[in-house]
Amino acid sequence: MPDDPRRIDPDEPDGDELDAEAFDKAGRLFTYAFDTEGHLVSDDSEPAWRWTGYGLTDARARSSITALEDLPVEARRCLLASGRRVFIKQAGGWIYGTMPDIHHRHYTELPELGLVHFALNARTLVTARKRPLQTVDDIRHDIENARAAFASPAAVVDAILSRLLDQLEDRLEDLFEHLDSIEDRVIGGRWTGERDRLAPLRRRAIQAHRHLFLVAGIFRPLPTGEIGSVAPQIVPSIENSAARAGSLLHDSEQLQARALLVQEEIMARLSERTNKLLYLLSVLTAVLMPVTIISGLFGMNVQGIPFTHSPLGFWEAAFLSAIGSAAIFLFVRRQHGRRE
Repeated sequence: MPDDPRRIDPDEPDGDELDAEAFDKAGRLFTYAFDTEGHLVSDDSEPAWRWTGYGLTDARARSSITALEDLPVEARRCLLASGRRVFIKQAGGWIYGTMPDIHHRHYTELPELGLVHFALNARTLVTARKRPLQTVDDIRHDIENARAAFASPAAVVDAILSRLLDQLEDRLEDLFEHLDSIEDRVIGGRWTGERDRLAPLRRRAIQAHRHLFLVAGIFRPLPTGEIGSVAPQIVPSIENSAARAGSLLHDSEQLQARALLVQEEIMARLSERTNKLLYLLSVLTAVLMPVTIISGLFGMNVQGIPFTHSPLGFWEAAFLSAIGSAAIFLFVRRQHGRRE
């Protein structure tokens, strides 16, 4: 790996794969130093601020976080937390919290939920996570390739939220487009096989809703005044993200409701087809009942069976069966016409 003073063994993507995680002696995954304009600089200079990331799967990282005396106790607990609660709070001139993210695509087939813990002030950003996260890694990749600049630690947190919402919005749009295709086929009568397409769509919709519910939950107790005291430049963006998360959460609820209605329509059509098949089977059973009874009676090996000595006995018995079947068929048809 190239010797770069701005970082320490990051687990960045290399082509289409990720390198194995590498930790330094302090359990850090990476350290970046930025100038006032948000560009990477050498750590030997006097950077405007730094971003350090820890991997919580390394015990040395936990020890290093515990030893960060500048952090408030609540912030250190947040960085080391293992629960699924998401929030943003302020204490002692620091903003800290837990945000949802998506596990990196190279480590999971489905976009599973992940969490990133963070603490920041005007000159420092500390993040910690258990597994590689897609949004955080995308931001790191953009920083290292000079495609993005962040003038403050708060701008990185804001970018994580914004990009996560972008990913979730794109996923919802894909799901809506997929659902429109299924719905058109169902309404058009070409619903065979659409139930197999709808089941995974509903699963993905539920998963997206869970992610959006967590994102929206960050902003419910959000004290914008307290956040503004530490990072006033991102307050408008945070408020916009809160409104956007609420709107996307409503869209995900509508998506689930529509998917459920489509599933009910498919089940109704399937039930209708089943009822038609059962009705046809019932009619055939009723029509063939006289034939079954007569053939059973004439098949008995006893004395006194009609038409035994008649040269036309078979045809007479067949005619009797036909008359009985015709009578049953006309009766069933007449009853069906009355119901309609």
